[in-house]
Amino acid sequence: MKIQNQEKIEGSVTRSKFLTGVAVSTGFVFRRIAGPALVGALTAALCAATAWAQNTQVTIDGTITSVGSVPGITVGDKYSMVVYYNPTQAPSSTIGTGEAYYSAYTLNAVVDDKNGNQAFSISTNELLFVSSIAGSNDFFSTPCCDATGAGFVLEDNVGTAFTTDALPTALTLSDFNYSYVAFGSNAIGKITSIKVVNTSGVMPAFITAGTPDPNGKVPVIDGVPGAGVANLGVAAPQTILVHGNSYVYTVALQDVNFTGTCQASFTLTQVQYNKTVTLDSAKDDAFSCGPGTWWVWVFGGKTIPNFPGPATLTGTVTYGSEKASTTTTVVLQ
Repeated sequence: MKIQNQEKIEGSVTRSKFLTGVAVSTGFVFRRIAGPALVGALTAALCAATAWAQNTQVTIDGTITSVGSVPGITVGDKYSMVVYYNPTQAPSSTIGTGEAYYSAYTLNAVVDDKNGNQAFSISTNELLFVSSIAGSNDFFSTPCCDATGAGFVLEDNVGTAFTTDALPTALTLSDFNYSYVAFGSNAIGKITSIKVVNTSGVMPAFITAGTPDPNGKVPVIDGVPGAGVANLGVAAPQTILVHGNSYVYTVALQDVNFTGTCQASFTLTQVQYNKTVTLDSAKDDAFSCGPGTWWVWVFGGKTIPNFPGPATLTGTVTYGSEKASTTTTVVLQ
């Protein structure tokens, strides 16, 4: 379906965008302008909160093998440690080629001891260190540990666990021939598992289908008078799409820690006779995005065909060379 008109509404102090002006079956055109002052203030607050947002989470689990002089901990106690960082950050310092230190991260750990959980975290001046030097492929935190500090060591002095000194986005415990964790005053634990979860630099929050508003009142940003938070008004979400009708598709997303060019899109697909068929799709023009900003894009859709059954609605954001998607199931009637 041809888009008759697109309008990117941008306040002078905000990066929040609202794609409007898409054609719908009734011929109406949506035009809504977000108040730049309120949305701009929200964007500034979000940016401050996510100035160095992270998107790789490493969870290290195991058991205590030596208690050192940490009170309450006994051999065999279980622990869990979570390290969280942005893998694209620049090193805080380097040692020649292939060795780098990183300072922007969080580390928290809990030991399940007989008196309840004991919590540990980053020691003073503790950094992450990565080495890709042949014979010394390492990933650990240093220096460690003060009384409530925790750290970990992963060493591969045989193979090639790392090809660069960038923070890792994948870890396999069997790649390291020497590994352990440390807590407080010389408590040591063996590592039994490592799990890595990577989240997108830009994340879609949702995609929804709605009935076009013949009065042109929605979609709208900050349309609730007196509201104390930024808000989004859209047509009531529809999971039943009736053939012969057309709908508008709303994709909302937020930038976690990416700076560059983004693009929003949607697809409506259905399996017909064991083949996946694209019933509708559209994408917007590329736009500049940055950490903490949030976006909403609305697309006018084609007429729903007469093929009853489930279908998949997918909202996608492309950021740089990466993509992230969210999906929801709808039913065609």
